[in-house]
Amino acid sequence: MDRIGIITGAAGGVGRAAAERFARDGWSLVLTDITAAVMAIADEVGRDAKGRVIGVAADISGSTGVEAIDAAVRSLGGHLTFLGLVAGTLQQVVSIEALDMDEWDRVMSVNLRANVLMIKRFIPALRQARGASIVTVSSWFGHSGHGMFSAYCASKAGLISLTQSVAAELAVDRIRVNSVAPGNIATPMHFTALREEADQRGTSFEAIKQAEWDKIPLGRAAEPAEIAAAIAFLASPDSTYITGATIDVNGGVLFS
Repeated sequence: MDRIGIITGAAGGVGRAAAERFARDGWSLVLTDITAAVMAIADEVGRDAKGRVIGVAADISGSTGVEAIDAAVRSLGGHLTFLGLVAGTLQQVVSIEALDMDEWDRVMSVNLRANVLMIKRFIPALRQARGASIVTVSSWFGHSGHGMFSAYCASKAGLISLTQSVAAELAVDRIRVNSVAPGNIATPMHFTALREEADQRGTSFEAIKQAEWDKIPLGRAAEPAEIAAAIAFLASPDSTYITGATIDVNGGVLFS
């Protein structure tokens, strides 16, 4: 079977780790992100890759960006067999009372709408592979609400539900659809959220970090490569009887 995949959010910590993992496993890839930095990342990841790696700077919350990715996939030839929907954004850390609706819309656009657009566009290509996989990246915050993160929690809960709905629809086409729900990850996005929360609560970054990490039974945040490993598992032949599932990779911070 061809091993051609798309990974969104490839300029972020988890996205880049996933790109490196899939390239090392022999996949040909289209890497995309809203920032042009993804072009250099694709070059770096592709240097030692067995397959081809193409970078596309695109806004996937709009149809134009999705079209550019589609063109890149077609240039690889063969069948698309994996769609990795890693791209996501945090919200401004603020109470629901103070949350601006433009911020709500921005978070929903990136974390939910963009994934719908990508899935809709690439279902026909994935169907042709007769054995493909879609993996979304949700969050443990999608399993329950957390103060100061209403938009983010709602968007990730919606993504988990979307994953289940699409899995039910596409099982007949042998397209498996699953989600990875990380806990805290040692990435710049996580540390930015901690700093903003510390400011909102009138305490220090180190105090918030310690309080959050103390909740994790394994005692630390995940490395991006550990999340990428779960994504790779759900794209592999080792998971051929798994669909509609959300795999918690959170160090035990939430048992669901």
